[in-house]
Amino acid sequence: MTTIATERKVKTGIAVLIAIPFIIPFLFLVSTTVRSPADYAANPGGLPRSFTLDNLVNAWNDANLGMALLSTLFVSVIACLVCASTALAGAYWFRIHDGRFIGMVRAVLVAGYAIPMIAWLIPVFVILANGNLTGNLFVAGIVNGVSSLPFALYLVHTFYKQVLTAEILEAVTLDGAGTLKAFWHVAIPMSLPALASVVALVFVWSFGDLLISATLLQSDPAVYTVTLAATSLSTREEVNLQGQAAAALVALLPTIVVFLFAQKSLAKGFGGGSEK
Repeated sequence: MTTIATERKVKTGIAVLIAIPFIIPFLFLVSTTVRSPADYAANPGGLPRSFTLDNLVNAWNDANLGMALLSTLFVSVIACLVCASTALAGAYWFRIHDGRFIGMVRAVLVAGYAIPMIAWLIPVFVILANGNLTGNLFVAGIVNGVSSLPFALYLVHTFYKQVLTAEILEAVTLDGAGTLKAFWHVAIPMSLPALASVVALVFVWSFGDLLISATLLQSDPAVYTVTLAATSLSTREEVNLQGQAAAALVALLPTIVVFLFAQKSLAKGFGGGSEK
């Protein structure tokens, strides 16, 4: 029992040490948001000596954060639908069509995640601009979803290899189920932990995206996402750090909530369903 208790304490200590680099910036963000301008100007890096919600209220009104949150939610939902559905279907196809050539194709697709976003985003922007498709939240959602697809494909396929064994595939074949029926009634129910992981991660990535939003939605303030709206609070002539901190805090809170609810699914998804 002593050994188990010691192991738990060590694991807890390691977890705390890992969390510190993430907790400190978050606390600094909160501190910057709730301090009065005079308090912040006197000592930007110090502890707050005052408390005010004026920065949040002003950022909400000046950046139209309410509408920006709705736009961001729409983009994130579209990204999740596009990425999750495509990753599930693609990973299942790769699972039932295994082989050296298929493996090479899969590896090339997954390797696409290593390509810097800026390398393909500018050509995509040119194509969409020529088709008058910039400033469109639905299109931005699709681009966000496709940008996360290589990782999602890798995650779901790895999960399928753990739970969708050769015995199960053989049983499905002997049962006479077609590919579509087997995918719908066998693969999808078994992949729910991986699906939840993909949805949670893609939602968080899309919600916090700035580069795609700045490239595709910059031309129309009416469809700004929350990160893009936050950048509008500062100009070349005037930098509003407290306003941007308040907007960033508003953008961060939904992603924290998603992670809190999805942490068990993330553990199962990355653990091949081994977590109970």
